[in-house]
Amino acid sequence: MMAAGRAAELGATVVLLEKNPSLGRKLLISGGGRCNFTNAEPDVRVLADHYGEARHALLSPFTKFSSTETLAWFAARGMPYKVEDNQRAFPVDNQAKSVLAVLDRYLAEGKVKLRLGTEVLGFEMAGEEQTGAKRVTGVRLSRETLTAKRYLVATGGTSHPETGSTGDGFRWLSDLGLKVRFPEPSLVPVAVKEPWVADLAGLAFPEAGLSAWVGTEKLEFRKGKLLFTHFGLSGPLVLNFASQLSKIRSRTARQGDLVLKVDFFPHSDAKTLDRELVELFTSQSGKKLKNALGGLLPPRVIPRLLTLSGADPEKALAQVTRVEREGLVAVLKGFPLTFKKLMDESRAIVSSGGLHVDEIDWRTMNCKKVPNLAVTGDLLDINRPSGGFSLQLCWATGWVAGTASSYS
Repeated sequence: MMAAGRAAELGATVVLLEKNPSLGRKLLISGGGRCNFTNAEPDVRVLADHYGEARHALLSPFTKFSSTETLAWFAARGMPYKVEDNQRAFPVDNQAKSVLAVLDRYLAEGKVKLRLGTEVLGFEMAGEEQTGAKRVTGVRLSRETLTAKRYLVATGGTSHPETGSTGDGFRWLSDLGLKVRFPEPSLVPVAVKEPWVADLAGLAFPEAGLSAWVGTEKLEFRKGKLLFTHFGLSGPLVLNFASQLSKIRSRTARQGDLVLKVDFFPHSDAKTLDRELVELFTSQSGKKLKNALGGLLPPRVIPRLLTLSGADPEKALAQVTRVEREGLVAVLKGFPLTFKKLMDESRAIVSSGGLHVDEIDWRTMNCKKVPNLAVTGDLLDINRPSGGFSLQLCWATGWVAGTASSYS
């Protein structure tokens, strides 16, 4: 939508093909329906660093359309925004439909012709004898072939296939002989083996730690927002950790279970937390242990915490032993869950894989081997963490591709 609107703004006649009966189905469910539409990091180089090995390639499109431009672009079109923790930007009204409405108006202003409910089957190709380069000569539909001067693919990854993201673009690009790594879930929740985790579903912790253990070896640690679900763990902390957890599991599969330990107090060490418990127990010495921890954690966590620590919930605080108290601290700093698997594409926020970055001319988003074909957004093999980075990639590459359509 960004690419089509930009091309039309610059004078191109644009036809937008969409196999769904309406535009923006995945956009409407992004960010839990709130749409974290960009990350508001103002420094282009710092922004690019979030995309790992693709950072250098992305400096070109981000210099032309950074997150600062994204924020200004939407605000100028009547969508006020707010910036929350970790620079995540949302519409002020927390409605993804507000983002979609801006894009709908942009297409209408440029008189982009929409063909909804239109499934693309693939491309027609021809080679140029003089240069040896390939060119797209048409788009095959069920009953006709459409021809144009330039073509652009923006079909997205394979996360949430119910929205129409079924990997069509990856197959088309591969059929053209381009280097494509077929996708797998990337930003995806984690399922755990403990069935009782369902009792904690919906509990969110704005700042928690999560460490990965095999036996007595601590292999990795991250911090961030954590959400318990009926099958395990989610939230930005887990989504951004998922790919690494999958690699750890593959590497250590023969060494025993992969245990994930939740640290509910990542900013306090064990000694500090123990001192705080001593103060709490002293001030409320007549209370039972099971009734005294409500100020530390949500009530639903406490019975499981006490079971895992081995402490007697019926004991008065004055009777809790040092060993029991240290056991509580250990679980508060390392609430254990056993890794089962990553969830599939239906639960993924983003899929990994796509067209190799070396296949693209980042000044135009055109394929080097197929100069009249541009590729954008989640079709590119670029790691995007949670936090608005995936959509920022879409806006920037779409803007650059749309702008390039005006080149002679």
